[in-house]
Amino acid sequence: MIESVDVTRLDVPRDGIPPVTNRDIDDAVARLASGYGPFSVDTERAMGIRYSNRAYLIQIRREGSGTFLIDPVGIEDRLGPLAELLATDQWILHAADQDLPCLHELGLFPPDIFDTEIAGLLLGFERVSLQAEVGEVLGYGLAKEHSNSDWSERPLAPELLAYAALDVELLLELRDRLIQMLRAAGRLEWLHEECEEVRLREPKPPAAQPWRRAARQEGVKDRRALGMLAALWAERDRLARQRDLAPERVIPGKVLAELARRKPRSRADVVQSPLLRKRSRQRDAAHYWEAIAPVWTLSDDELPERRFREHPAPHPPVRQWEKNHPEAAARWSIVRTSVLATADDLGIRQDILLKPAYQKQLAWDGWDTPEEIPILLAALGARPWQVENAAPGIVSAAYRS
Repeated sequence: MIESVDVTRLDVPRDGIPPVTNRDIDDAVARLASGYGPFSVDTERAMGIRYSNRAYLIQIRREGSGTFLIDPVGIEDRLGPLAELLATDQWILHAADQDLPCLHELGLFPPDIFDTEIAGLLLGFERVSLQAEVGEVLGYGLAKEHSNSDWSERPLAPELLAYAALDVELLLELRDRLIQMLRAAGRLEWLHEECEEVRLREPKPPAAQPWRRAARQEGVKDRRALGMLAALWAERDRLARQRDLAPERVIPGKVLAELARRKPRSRADVVQSPLLRKRSRQRDAAHYWEAIAPVWTLSDDELPERRFREHPAPHPPVRQWEKNHPEAAARWSIVRTSVLATADDLGIRQDILLKPAYQKQLAWDGWDTPEEIPILLAALGARPWQVENAAPGIVSAAYRS
């Protein structure tokens, strides 16, 4: 916990709102190169609005050169010099796992990162949004009302540009203060280990059958209906990509699931369906029928199975252990109780100390000797600081005389 401070609201960057850089990217790179120290970096996307999660604005600030708002659209092939420059020093980000994928798409990779969100989690902050940390640590209030705006619009409104610039305005000051706090708590190395894991993390592959979630939520169980939902999902994705719209903006997945559940038998069934009464949906009704009509000709062997697990569960649900796997249940009680107690002693969330998935897997797999426990945790993916802090408590609880 940190002491509360009086908050001074910031609505405009202290140096004014910087212009948007696009075709003059080379000049921006030269000016950034004249600065010194780490780069404060952020991005703005149009999630839930546009089809992709690409960056529509990149904010970069560096001491000695100021803040730059870079519009990467249309100059993707000219970002090589920027990539080379950004590879020379640390990046300061907040929630880096949200920004790095779209920066990687543009060929921008950091040599080292400092994630202010992770720092807050390791220090036990109750709130770890950028606004909360800047307010509680530095005493400044940042606006947050534009985070869900359409950043693909051009030109961007002045209030959006001010918001974007402020997102990197104070990152260096925040980092420096957080380093002091982490060092005082003996947790700076924890931060380095966590940030390195985020920096090197491989992207998750897209789901093989993304329509399955909507099927479960809307109770679609018939195999031919599932086949129709898969076809509708693919057609919606085609339309969304063509129009550069988020798929849910073309038509909600739950509507497609309900349409598939009804198993329409004709074009008229689709066109006249009350589910497609809205004009924006009606214009695509013919596309949806053309997508699902072939499903009626599929044999049973060609239809999706009712149940599908893309990644088979590594163990049964924990709620079943006590009855069917009592030894694993006993180990789970030991692991869970120990991790909760240690996290409480450290003043951090238990899932930050050790991922619940690791806790469950350790309990399910079990161990033969106390020496195995830290080895098993490391093999699961726990960072050294997590093993160092979590393992002793588990060993003590498991081998208490």
